[in-house]
Amino acid sequence: MSNEGVENLDAPPPVSAAQKAKILSDPNVAKIAAELGMSVDEFANTVGFYLNNPDTEPGFLVVSDENLRKMGVEPPSAEAIEANVRATVELIKAGTNPSAFQDAKRKTVELEAQGEQLKPTKVDPDLEDTVKKARIPRGS
Repeated sequence: MSNEGVENLDAPPPVSAAQKAKILSDPNVAKIAAELGMSVDEFANTVGFYLNNPDTEPGFLVVSDENLRKMGVEPPSAEAIEANVRATVELIKAGTNPSAFQDAKRKTVELEAQGEQLKPTKVDPDLEDTVKKARIPRGS
């Protein structure tokens, strides 16, 4: 089906009787329609429209501040909307910037004395005895 003129529709076009019967066979349709404040026919036509046009995005609805308040929703201020957009942009930027840990050209370890024998370190005999005593359980 063609999507031409869909933007100008007040309601989705009616679907075929067979498709409508298939949609209405679901026992949850009436409950969902009631929760959305739609008639069962309007809900079935909406579902059928999106079934017939799977690439169609749902419409963007603009609601006046007055109608939002009637629905119990306080509309956000222009400053709140701007802050939300700015925060979203910053999060997107942060998610796309590579970290310093991903730098493949950076050497992770440099040894100053490459090729030379490592000098043995002096061992403190008291510390070595303490470690041995702690490793070997004492007999009870």
